[in-house]
Amino acid sequence: MVLPAYNEAANIEKTVFVTAETLSKITDRFEIIIAEDGSTDGTDRIASMLSKKYTYVIHLHSDERQGRGKALTRAFKAASGEVLCYIDVDLATDMNHLEKLIRAVSLDGYDFATGSRMMPESDAKRPFKREVASRGYNFLVRLFLSSKLYDHQCGFKAFRREALFELLDEIEDQHWFWDTELLVRAQHKGYRVMEFPVYWRHGGSSKVNLVKDVGGMGSEIFRLRGELYLPRFISGKGKIFLTAILAILILTFVATFLGASDILENVKHASFETLVLASLVYCISWPLRGIRFQQILKRLGNQYGLGFLTGSIFISQSANVILPARIGDLSRMYILKKSKDLSLTTSLSSLTVERVFDIVAITSIAILSSSGAASRFELAPWMDSMIKLSGLAVILFFAILFAISFREGRTKNGSKISKKENSPGGHLGKIKDFSFTFLHQMSIVAVQPGAFLTVTASSLLIWGMDIFTCYLVLKAFPTAGVDLSSTYMISLIFLAVAIGNIAKTFPITPGAIGTYEVALTAVFGLGGIKPEIGFTVAVLDHIIKNSITLIGGAFALSGLGLRWKEVLFANTDSLKG
Repeated sequence: MVLPAYNEAANIEKTVFVTAETLSKITDRFEIIIAEDGSTDGTDRIASMLSKKYTYVIHLHSDERQGRGKALTRAFKAASGEVLCYIDVDLATDMNHLEKLIRAVSLDGYDFATGSRMMPESDAKRPFKREVASRGYNFLVRLFLSSKLYDHQCGFKAFRREALFELLDEIEDQHWFWDTELLVRAQHKGYRVMEFPVYWRHGGSSKVNLVKDVGGMGSEIFRLRGELYLPRFISGKGKIFLTAILAILILTFVATFLGASDILENVKHASFETLVLASLVYCISWPLRGIRFQQILKRLGNQYGLGFLTGSIFISQSANVILPARIGDLSRMYILKKSKDLSLTTSLSSLTVERVFDIVAITSIAILSSSGAASRFELAPWMDSMIKLSGLAVILFFAILFAISFREGRTKNGSKISKKENSPGGHLGKIKDFSFTFLHQMSIVAVQPGAFLTVTASSLLIWGMDIFTCYLVLKAFPTAGVDLSSTYMISLIFLAVAIGNIAKTFPITPGAIGTYEVALTAVFGLGGIKPEIGFTVAVLDHIIKNSITLIGGAFALSGLGLRWKEVLFANTDSLKG
């Protein structure tokens, strides 16, 4: 029996006694492992005392908090039994159910067994907000991960040792999603899983932070879905419908949890004039986008009018609002090919450079603003990971381009061998020529100092306008009760929008609708802004930006004589020729 314990000084001794007493009525051989996870309230001292006093108690200590999942994994690997269990230390689940839990695995032939607070026969009570959050979460797991279980997070589980150990190393999440990932992977691989109703009462303060952890657990659902099911849904118009439904569900879930009435009340008190000003500021960013794209293409030897390029960006960004996975970028490539006969290689390299410099700008803003906000709060692990991953991607990209540029320089100074002489013929030769030209064109913009500084400066200005838009939206809410002139609050807004836009680089939903709002709400919440205010600001900020994008896209389509269907479903075949 494993007892995961983080700051459980008030409960751990009683829980050990109750658990030992219950187990002694079921079996004459058992061990209790206290998986103590970096506690700061003295839990470690109590656990150590218990392990010295009772031979059946083992204390596993960690100096730093590892996360619930990692602590459980470590404990199970240290356990000696064939039936492995864990229960929450608050004993929220009635211990009269323990014998049924153990028998399910030891005698009834199940590989995994779990108590359930959500089955119709269950008797569970907890605060309303946590009930809504839990039901919403489990609904999403059932919907998107095809689980047949009602409750994935109940801290009352048993496992057959061999079955558990076959899955342990596949589980990526090491915190609150650990339970869900284990049960979903078990069902996916055909293991027998038993779920039964329990009597459950809320045991006090939960260690789940609804601001920091819910967003992370939500993203884990979609990460696991991608691993298990992505090959089936990688193509087809059905993905548009599915991802749109997902976006709606995310927004509905968060709004329900935070209180839809509170959100509507906040909207009523918003300053309409300030929201209009925010819209005008965002409109100004669009010509800046056109100027930047014009600069990139000019470096590649192609010069087009600012109006045409701004219109093509409007259209492709509108497509990205509608389509998942940023495949709307194909729309701009299609327009450039059809209207200007721009080669696939050049349009792809120019778009890639634009996207990379977007990431450079928002990552730089995130790093600087996080240091400014660090005096008040600590970033959630998933936020910190996103910033680091984004920064690593930028470093890797430029390292590759610098290596290519250096190699080209050596080739020019040494023996000059034409590309045609080195390129093999046929299909392989075409791929090699395309790759060479693509990387060469990107290095022209990204590596040369003048071009790099120009595009970086314009990218920072564009994202500065984007952030200023969000600043004005927040300013429209006097009920927020924050000093928007303080350096800290400005840093917080910069950080929130940067994290929200880094989240957009993981294209789960069309236009990152839902994920963007969750990211902003999480950062605002950590910074002291009420979650219902933060969510309202995030939603209105995104509505303003997406509405202007779609309106601009519609006007641009009309001006270029194109149709939505034509650009939305452009593909690589339409770019050839």
